Amino acid sequence: MMTFFKSKTILKLTLSAVLSFGGGITALGVLSAPTAQAQIQSSKAVVNKALAQGLIGETVSGYLAPVQGAVVSQGVRNAMNEINIGRKSVYTRLAREQNLSVEVVAALTGEKQIAKAPAGQKVLDRSGTWRTK
Repeated sequence: MMTFFKSKTILKLTLSAVLSFGGGITALGVLSAPTAQAQIQSSKAVVNKALAQGLIGETVSGYLAPVQGAVVSQGVRNAMNEINIGRKSVYTRLAREQNLSVEVVAALTGEKQIAKAPAGQKVLDRSGTWRTK
């Protein structure tokens, strides 16, 4: 029972650390440099556009990934990787605070992200199948 409550708490903490921007989701730490902020905003815009186009999607692992068969440019891959690095940083911090594995925190967030993905967005479900919500 303790694990359930701990998992529920970590999910709430994780989601509060995950920033939502125009339907695309990113988990990013606070950066003080204006240049870094501009780069993050640029990556968020690229990722949001790729999500809307069905080139990338949310996964049960808690990270963004290219949709199978999609042709994804290096710019989109770079932006997606930047977002995923930010997510992993948040997951790692929260996992340490809650004495859970990073994978558990990421998976809890992944489930929530898939549940709240807008209609038309691609998601990778537990069976490993890409589907359109």
